[in-house]
Amino acid sequence: MTPGRHAAARDRSPSWWAGVVEWRNWRLPVKMGAVLVVPALLAVALGVVQIQRDVQRANSYADVQRLVKLRDGLMPLIGDLQMERTMSAERLRGGGSADPAMLRRQNQLVDRAQAAVAHTTERAHGLQGVTANRYRDAFKLLDQLPALRAQVTSKDIGSWTAVTRYSKIINSLLDLDQALGSRFGEPQLSGPATALYDLELVQEQVHLQHVIVTQAPEPGRLEDPKLIRALVESDIRMRDNLSDFRAVAAASDERAYQRTVTGPEVERRTELLDAVMSRPAGPSAGQNAADTAPPFSVRDWNRSSEATGTLIHTVEKRLADRLRVTSAKLQDETSDRAGAESVLLFAVLLLALAIGIAIARHLLRSLTVLRSTALDVAERRLPEAVSSIREGEVSSTSISAVPVHTTEEFGQLARAFDAVHGQAVRLAAEQAALRGDLRDTLVNLSRRSQSLVDRLLRLMEQLESHEEDPDQLASLFKLDHLATRMRRNNENLMVLCGSTPVRPSEQRVPLDSVLRAAVSEIEHYRRVVVQPVPEAEVIGYAAGDLARMIAELLDNATAFSPPETQVIISNTLRLDGSALIEVRDEGFGMSGAELAKAHRRVAGDASVEVPTSRQMGLTVVGRLARRHGLGVELISERDTGGGLRAGVLVPAKLMLGDRPALTGGRESALPVRRASARTAEPARAHREVGGVTAAPLPR
Repeated sequence: MTPGRHAAARDRSPSWWAGVVEWRNWRLPVKMGAVLVVPALLAVALGVVQIQRDVQRANSYADVQRLVKLRDGLMPLIGDLQMERTMSAERLRGGGSADPAMLRRQNQLVDRAQAAVAHTTERAHGLQGVTANRYRDAFKLLDQLPALRAQVTSKDIGSWTAVTRYSKIINSLLDLDQALGSRFGEPQLSGPATALYDLELVQEQVHLQHVIVTQAPEPGRLEDPKLIRALVESDIRMRDNLSDFRAVAAASDERAYQRTVTGPEVERRTELLDAVMSRPAGPSAGQNAADTAPPFSVRDWNRSSEATGTLIHTVEKRLADRLRVTSAKLQDETSDRAGAESVLLFAVLLLALAIGIAIARHLLRSLTVLRSTALDVAERRLPEAVSSIREGEVSSTSISAVPVHTTEEFGQLARAFDAVHGQAVRLAAEQAALRGDLRDTLVNLSRRSQSLVDRLLRLMEQLESHEEDPDQLASLFKLDHLATRMRRNNENLMVLCGSTPVRPSEQRVPLDSVLRAAVSEIEHYRRVVVQPVPEAEVIGYAAGDLARMIAELLDNATAFSPPETQVIISNTLRLDGSALIEVRDEGFGMSGAELAKAHRRVAGDASVEVPTSRQMGLTVVGRLARRHGLGVELISERDTGGGLRAGVLVPAKLMLGDRPALTGGRESALPVRRASARTAEPARAHREVGGVTAAPLPR
């Protein structure tokens, strides 16, 4: 195939888009599937979006858990740094409790806590935004710790300067903690996270105040205005942080703080701090040394400060634990909800699919029943009912209902089809009744006309028997012949109406007489040549109908052939006792389509209506042939110039006579009586052929 033909084939092939556009021609399952798929896809899309949101929330809660773990790591780091700051300040101040070995161990604790925070950050897949900036700033300051520790060890830095640098590092870690807490978008997490941050600030001020107070040259006496200002500012910040904690903390957390951070040590620390902040920087005039004695010892201050810090840490730990538990609970709940929604969505889809399939099967079953019933009614039941009604076998017009008994549209369609079926059967019954009445009327008229023709023939026979004038006798013979043709037309009408023209006769009729009677009943009898006929007889009840069949074939042959040509009748007896009668003309013959239609008419095909033209004789031939089991065949010899050949096969059961020794010839070996319609002499009396009177042939 050439490329051009390929392209043409592609152009002729229907595209998928054409099938989509012609949605009205979709099959019912496809249409139902399209109706169900659209809401199903929409539900799936909405469900997937909701599940995706829940999964994202679960992932965000997982990130929150990692942030909580990071905050849990920051708290020990901040606490260890606060302890290292205190120990470094004591070493630089020259306190006896500042053991270098203990300071080195504290440095190691800080390093391990820092490494743990860095590891936790890496497992948290990094930080973003403000949190990442705070993290970089904090660890940049933490990188300065080795240099600061070296200065503390060598005492090349002032005590307050070291405290300030440690505080800067601690504040950067607290800022990082605040940034981490700001990422908790859930109210159940953001509230405890903010309260925990405020408590960490309170804890930082407690440690800072402890360091500031220990910087005094004498216990409880601050002479440096810078230290006094720093202590006052720290106390103010501590009170503000406590106010912020109470503002954001839950009622249970506030009650827990009040129950926990209380007691003699807390009150003692408050008294000592107030005493330090209320004392003047140095002794005023008139005051003696006893009046300016410190209200407490360093041991009392350390013990009360450490106790207060421990109690605050207890509340911090409680908040941190609740924050961790809440984040894990939220993650579990969200994950469970996402899983439940997935299962529910899948179950709903299965349920919708099952319901759709069940409804579709019901509808398709009803539609299939309707279709099969409609085809069965159209192809079998209705034709059989009409045929039975026409033949008088069934008089009832009742029908079998379509087996769809629902009340919805398909049930209504079934009832409408039942109504159409019933109306068709009733119309068929009415038509059959009308046809029966018309047939009876025509038969009655035919019998009356036949009775009159018979009386006319008997009268003419009497006139012929007494007439001596040859010319007048010839005129009577012509009238007799016309009356005979009128009788044949009446009998044909009775055959078409399904009635029997004459009563059956048991007499045997010579085959020669049957053929001559057939010749005598046509108009152009002079053109017919009857070849020698074997000595054979036809049973009486079939002789008359056989004569009518041959007469109709002869009438057609003479009507459809040139007037100067002859029509030949031949007869052949077969070994099985049957007889083959052939009528040949030299006309124009028939085409293939005409011949097929003629065969269907002779065979009695119901699809071929009874004609009203001159070809009505073929219908009469077909009905008479079916009545006696005769075979009729039409053979066109147009190609050989021979016209049309019609053969009538008379079965052996209708024939009486000796069987011939040879078959296949145009003449039989038995003695024959030669006769010709062209040379027959006028008879004075009629001859009966199976109840049919053959008229004398006029000259």
